Amino acid sequence: MSTNWPPLRTSTDADMQLADALLDKADALLKRHRAADRTSASAPQHPADDLPLLTDVVADHNPAAAPSAVLVPPQPEPVQQQSKQALLAETLIQLDTDIGREVETWLATELPQILSRELGGLADRIRKETLAQLRATLLPALSERIASEFDSGDE
Repeated sequence: MSTNWPPLRTSTDADMQLADALLDKADALLKRHRAADRTSASAPQHPADDLPLLTDVVADHNPAAAPSAVLVPPQPEPVQQQSKQALLAETLIQLDTDIGREVETWLATELPQILSRELGGLADRIRKETLAQLRATLLPALSERIASEFDSGDE
């Protein structure tokens, strides 16, 4: 039982040097990000400091396959700006809660007094209008009936 393994590629010194250089750059980038993460909580950063800059062009082994343009990813908002927005959002939520609580407290205190005054005034107006209507319509009708009873009794 034999397996057909692909032939081993022998690397040249140039390939090894290129690989070592790329690994060194990757290590340097990782160290820079770790250091930035440790200092980001204690000191404000410049917005451009949290993104690595591409300063070297890495040649591909196949120059025909190299891209013609370099794509730049969209830059996230700076950490400091995000924390300001989060703080503002928390402040607005707290303010909304406080305003809602104050409105409920005010309504619970003031609304019964307002309703009592208005209902008292409404009851007073209804009593006055009822008495005026009674005097305008019921009293003349009663007076006329009483007068007709006396007139019929005299005969």
